[in-house]
Amino acid sequence: MGKSRMTASGMTKRSWGLGLAVCGLGIVSAYGQQALAPAKKHGYDPRNFDGVWHLAGGGKFGPYATKAGVRYVVYPFTAKYQAIYDKRIADAIAGNPYQSAGTTCLPSGAIRLLTGGGPPLEIFHTPTKIAIYKENGGWSRIYLNRDHHLSADQLYPMFYGDSIGHWEGNTLVVDTISIGGADNIDGTAPHSDAAHLMQRISRPTFDTLRVEATLDDPKALTHPVSTVATLKSLPDEDFTESFCQNERNIRDANGRQTVRF
Repeated sequence: MGKSRMTASGMTKRSWGLGLAVCGLGIVSAYGQQALAPAKKHGYDPRNFDGVWHLAGGGKFGPYATKAGVRYVVYPFTAKYQAIYDKRIADAIAGNPYQSAGTTCLPSGAIRLLTGGGPPLEIFHTPTKIAIYKENGGWSRIYLNRDHHLSADQLYPMFYGDSIGHWEGNTLVVDTISIGGADNIDGTAPHSDAAHLMQRISRPTFDTLRVEATLDDPKALTHPVSTVATLKSLPDEDFTESFCQNERNIRDANGRQTVRF
């Protein structure tokens, strides 16, 4: 076990051996010939996304606008969800920004996982699933051995949702539903429990991932929105585990942001 350190946000970072993370996924030699081969020395497998990655560009689902010094993304919201968004922007202008799931030690959600930036993420392959671990906590799993989503009685509002994937050439197509656990697209803009995320992930070069994401939400959006994000590899990154020690960022009885000690 490595050293622990406390950050200003109340997060504790602790380095663990990569072997623990890998064993936790069951990625062991027992898979033998079925396991995906690592990238070759003078080339790479475009259908193998193994490694540590970080957002290098893109990832916004609309144009930027600024109001009273607050920068935000413009979305084609329905009237109901535009009112929710306007309230969140007004609160931010008043110095009381919206508290997304991450501020209370919960995962930020599937929509922001590959397009939202922040801490790096690590991707692992097995024959039946691809697992993505965000450094500040939370696993997302893309199931390759299912061609359908879980039944309605097995679904519930999740942060990373139910994701199934299949290959179209060298592009992984990922279909994600049931992502109502997190209620925001980018940290502020709302989405509903009907949000449906489609992603097309490819590796055009050894050190680059390209993510084409489309978000459809018939309750919140008047039409789907799309973005393209570019992620770059961090081959020498010492990936660490980061998690909330407690839930210190809360709102008081009047809805004002506060910090509990």
